[in-house]
Amino acid sequence: MKNLFAAFIILSSVPSTMMAQVGIGIASPNANAMLEVSSTNKGLLLPRVALTATNNPSPLSAHVAGMTVYNTATNTTVAANPVYPGEYYNDGTQWQRKTAWFEKTMLSGGTIGGDALGTISLDVPAATTTGSITTITLATVSFTLSKPSVVEFDSNISAIFTNSGIAPGGTGAGITDNAVKLCNVYYSFTAAPASIPINTVFGLSTLSYTNSFSTFITTGNFYLVPRSTLVLPAGNYTLTVNGAGGSGTAFRITFGSGNRDAINIRATPSK
Repeated sequence: MKNLFAAFIILSSVPSTMMAQVGIGIASPNANAMLEVSSTNKGLLLPRVALTATNNPSPLSAHVAGMTVYNTATNTTVAANPVYPGEYYNDGTQWQRKTAWFEKTMLSGGTIGGDALGTISLDVPAATTTGSITTITLATVSFTLSKPSVVEFDSNISAIFTNSGIAPGGTGAGITDNAVKLCNVYYSFTAAPASIPINTVFGLSTLSYTNSFSTFITTGNFYLVPRSTLVLPAGNYTLTVNGAGGSGTAFRITFGSGNRDAINIRATPSK
């Protein structure tokens, strides 16, 4: 009889034990947490596993949303789904790598008071066909991505409009022809991994200038702000920052005469 009573006591206590919060190193864990770990001199060590690809659950048998591990392996054999050492969580369909702040890299720019572009002039002839533009390379930036990354391109490029062949401030520089002058600044890659298009325009910034007065009006610098965010694979890149112009009448664009020209490129690993 005593044994039966003891068994009853044990069994009756199981449900309440299973539903209670668990505390490790703390007597009263937070009521909103199923598990609270407390220590002043020790950390929480995640399971260390060797992942093979972000789209492959291995060494798990299936993708499980919310699963968190520390990956010890580097595997780039699956080009679209590489893995690198670091903390990963699973969203139910694939592994997602948690990026540390120190992995964010400024590939170009990011300085205080810097001026990334010297003065460059582009003489634009009168267009003979609709949509004709004249282009010039303003700057070339080469960089390498060691991991697939989200890359932000954010620049600030100055421009002044004057009559063809005449520098800003020169005699006869003022435009008074009442014709629309178009100016573009954009990016393009001249070298990149095979999956990335070459010589394709992206991040386009456009402005136009028209002086309807009979005398020149001093404008100072206009600023174009080409911007784009791309998801790019690991590899070597050569980027050009390009200026362009077009109009029915000839004119000059002077790029880079301001003191705040910036070419900023920042990469954040995505795998």
